[in-house]
Amino acid sequence: MAVQKKAKPGHSYPAVPIVQNEQRFYFTTIPVSALFDSCFVVSRDENPKEGFQRKLNKTRAEDIARYLSSGKGSIPTNIVLSAQEDSETSYNSRSKLIAYPGKQGSFLVLDGQHRLWGYQLCYENYNIDHRIPVAIYTGLNRVEEAKLFIDINTTQVGVPSALLLDIKQVAQLENSKEQILRALFDKLNEDNKSPLRKLLSPSKSLTGKISRVTFNKALLPVIRSGIWAEASDKSRMQLLINYIAAVAETIDDPSIMVRSAFFESIFEVFDDVVQTSIAKHRNAKKESIADILNPISAIDFTDLLAKGRSSKSTYLEPIKSALKKSVAISDSMV
Repeated sequence: MAVQKKAKPGHSYPAVPIVQNEQRFYFTTIPVSALFDSCFVVSRDENPKEGFQRKLNKTRAEDIARYLSSGKGSIPTNIVLSAQEDSETSYNSRSKLIAYPGKQGSFLVLDGQHRLWGYQLCYENYNIDHRIPVAIYTGLNRVEEAKLFIDINTTQVGVPSALLLDIKQVAQLENSKEQILRALFDKLNEDNKSPLRKLLSPSKSLTGKISRVTFNKALLPVIRSGIWAEASDKSRMQLLINYIAAVAETIDDPSIMVRSAFFESIFEVFDDVVQTSIAKHRNAKKESIADILNPISAIDFTDLLAKGRSSKSTYLEPIKSALKKSVAISDSMV
């Protein structure tokens, strides 16, 4: 059951004043119990909690709350607030304290809405009253608040997904499938026999290369397939090399191979193609797989690109259609 607590009216905390380009703000840390009810998002007329629930993603806030309650993680990034004109926020330069009565609607949240709500849910659900790093602007009008909100939310650049995947190994957070995919990625990027050698980008998206994110999405169904489960470790790598080489041999334009949508599409038919190769040729060597893939050589992938169509379905549908075989059924078969 959620723990309901009320902060006492009137709060003051040590703060550092900073002036940048005629805008003043204060850095401080404040317990969430003394801050959340004084904050609002978008409209001051709403109940603070209802305002958060209506405007933001509660699942994301709950994830932050669980993280904060674990006793292991921390969030050093500060929340950015704008003190409203009637908030009675003040700073005493002698005592170096920032003070505010704690009235509802005192602070507009300019950045960190989900983090702030996550702190509050951690307080309510786990009885942990974390102190929050906060930057409080004072003296801003509505136009300045809006401009600052836009500046903050357009100049911040998120960490690329590929880099997060790359760092997971260092943080020892990879699951078993991610470990398998990492080993395959690194091997295919370094092996002299690999058709993808030097065509894979480990930590970011680059034109002309396949990112770790795309690679993982494409290869995840492969390592879950029956063919993969039945093969030895040595056979698995050779099978991938054979398959990729067969695809590269079949298509006219090599640059298609490193397009994310095509790369994911061609691996979606991996299991069917390899099984067909084994059924027809009794092996999964490059030449045998290329024979099964041969019908896709008639597809004009360059024409699809020229028409500005590069989604996964754009590639996958003609690939599947080309690989379908019509089977004649005689009277004796039924």
